[in-house]
Amino acid sequence: MTANREVRKTVDHPSVGPVTVDCGVLTDGDTELGIVIMTAAPGSEDQTKLQLTTVVGPPAGTRN
Repeated sequence: MTANREVRKTVDHPSVGPVTVDCGVLTDGDTELGIVIMTAAPGSEDQTKLQLTTVVGPPAGTRN
């Protein structure tokens, strides 16, 4: 696997609002598969919001 450069993005999450994250992408040179890893600055409000997304679940009316 190879790591591509990181990109900072703001994601507008429907439950917790805007979250600024650093996105890293790992790709396998032999296939078109990739893994996106989103992290937020430690101790920041964005880190708290990112952690909350794991407990609030999807917004009402959406499917998993």
